[in-house]
Amino acid sequence: LSLLMALSGSLLHLVLDILPRDDFVRYANTCFDAFGDRVKKWITFDEPNDYAGLGYATNQNPPGRCTSAIELYGICFDGDSGTEPYIVGHNLLLAHAEAAHIYRTIYQVSHWHLI
Repeated sequence: LSLLMALSGSLLHLVLDILPRDDFVRYANTCFDAFGDRVKKWITFDEPNDYAGLGYATNQNPPGRCTSAIELYGICFDGDSGTEPYIVGHNLLLAHAEAAHIYRTIYQVSHWHLI
């Protein structure tokens, strides 16, 4: 959290946007490859609104970033509740789309399971 709080500008954009999405897609691909023959139904994210909204708008979940004037669930030291939840939500959707595309084009052909 302290590292995230120290970041600003384009570096913060890199941490919130690009790195987690790419990491998730690699992770999903690894899971599809390793367990795809045994798992019949896949899900990419459970309750993504919790990650985006509760972690980046209201300080209810980690990393606890929100606008400093919001003190419903504790004091926020850094963040922007007006933009960060949308950035995170956008990237959750992109990560889901990329992982689902990988599954459908590479693995579903041979396993005939669902994502």
